[in-house]
Amino acid sequence: MSRYFHIPIFQQTYILTLAVYKTTVNFNKEHKYTLGCELKNVCHKLLRLIVLVNSSGRKTEQLKDLSQELENLRIYLRLAYDLKLLGPGIFGKINEQIEAIGKQIGGWQKWANRK
Repeated sequence: MSRYFHIPIFQQTYILTLAVYKTTVNFNKEHKYTLGCELKNVCHKLLRLIVLVNSSGRKTEQLKDLSQELENLRIYLRLAYDLKLLGPGIFGKINEQIEAIGKQIGGWQKWANRK
């Protein structure tokens, strides 16, 4: 198995990515290929950054990038909610996943700063 797939943050982000894919399929045509694609792209970048951070010696710098991408995802998600592309239920569920990932990033940052 890959060196990163067992990491809880990767697993949680992968589940989040699947949720974003399942949700954006229901966006209207105008937003599916703009905001929907942007949400998916940010999720892809999160997964790539997790793999990169896990194998890197410069974790603190890359963890900042990871944290920033998670914040970008929050912004795009809020935009989708405000445009009524997401209902409150799915918005809340995805936000809970984002919060869990954010806590894991915070823990990873504390660990990296101690090293």
